[in-house]
Amino acid sequence: MILNCNVTREDILRAEEFFGPNLGSVKGKTTRKPTEHASLTWKKVPEDILEKYGDVTLAIDVMAINKIPFIITISRHIHFGTAKLICNKSKRTIMTSIQQVMRAYHARGFRVCNILGDGGF
Repeated sequence: MILNCNVTREDILRAEEFFGPNLGSVKGKTTRKPTEHASLTWKKVPEDILEKYGDVTLAIDVMAINKIPFIITISRHIHFGTAKLICNKSKRTIMTSIQQVMRAYHARGFRVCNILGDGGF
C-alpha cells in the first residue's frame, strides 16, 4: 500500500466500471482475426425484376484516382455500378471495357439498350 493515499480498491473497480478497461493495454494485446472471404456464388435474377428492368441504360465515364484511369458505369433503375481498371484511354481499351461490362449484364439476363457518356466519348 502507498502511505497517505486515499484511493481505495473499490475506487479503482468503480472507475473501471465507469470508463471501461484501459484501451491502450487492450489494443496492444489483442490480435487481428482474419476475415472470411466473400462468397461469389451467382444466383439467378428473379423473372419479375428482369421483366421490369431487363432493358438497361448505362451511364459511363472515365475517372482517375492517383492518375490511374478507371471506366466507371452505373445502371439506371437497378443502380448497379462497375469499375474497371484500364491501362490507357485509347478507343480500343475503352471499347473492350464496355464490352466486358455488357457481357456481365447479358450473363445475368439483362440487355444493355443505351449507353450515356459525356463529350469525351
